Amino acid sequence: MNRFRILFLAGVLLAPAVFAGCATSLLYNHADWLIARQIDGYFDLSRSQRSFLSSRLNGILNRHRREALPQYEAVLHEAAMRVQRGLTETDVEWMGTEYDRLRADLFGRFSADGAEFIRLVNDPQIPRLRQSLQARLSKEEGLLHDDRGTRLTKRTERILSLTREWLGGLSPSQEREISRAAMNLPDILPSWYVHQMERNRQLIDLVEARRNGDTPGRLNEWLVNQDKTADPEFRDMLRQFKGRVGDLLLTIDRLATAEQRRHVIAKLDDLAKTVHGLSRT
Repeated sequence: MNRFRILFLAGVLLAPAVFAGCATSLLYNHADWLIARQIDGYFDLSRSQRSFLSSRLNGILNRHRREALPQYEAVLHEAAMRVQRGLTETDVEWMGTEYDRLRADLFGRFSADGAEFIRLVNDPQIPRLRQSLQARLSKEEGLLHDDRGTRLTKRTERILSLTREWLGGLSPSQEREISRAAMNLPDILPSWYVHQMERNRQLIDLVEARRNGDTPGRLNEWLVNQDKTADPEFRDMLRQFKGRVGDLLLTIDRLATAEQRRHVIAKLDDLAKTVHGLSRT
């Protein structure tokens, strides 16, 4: 699930795109405008704040283009080689480790400049931020009102759709087996909702105390170590969920035909080419 990271929406725009196949030149090349536009919606930025964001986002994204995108390209090529020979539990662990590493690197790039931006926030902007955070979180309440079976069915349908996209279609027997594995994934939405409410509270506290404490350190902790500092019960549930997702990936890999495997590799190669071109722009 891709969720809101205030001021750091590049995480939504960039890191997941590399692994989910959604990266495009248009999206990346306009990331600074997209991020600034989203942040403006949460704060109603002043002219000086917009100017600050524009200058800092340009610098952050240019460094990310030079330093991080070559790493993304290397990971994609490595993933293609692993898919070609067939996935193992070690490969799934590698994928999770690389995703966490690149995500931490991405969000960490925003800590110092993000802290400076937070110091520019005015007191009247804080209620707007609080309302905006809650409004975004409220969009998930519709799923919470569904019964557990309905939520799992909807999630399974999304997983099947994504799997069809990557494999180039599924046979009826593949759909049945993948559906069974997907339905066995833990229902973490209620716990995630409580977790996100707490993260929103932490962010508001951080902004309110922006002139009193170690804002860069607290912000980096909030960004980079968000899972490690979560409630122990939620962390345990998240570990279980990630383990089941790994089992699901291995199931899909086991079911994949040679033609479907070639389809996945082609998509990874195309994405790597896109990332390579962006890194050299």
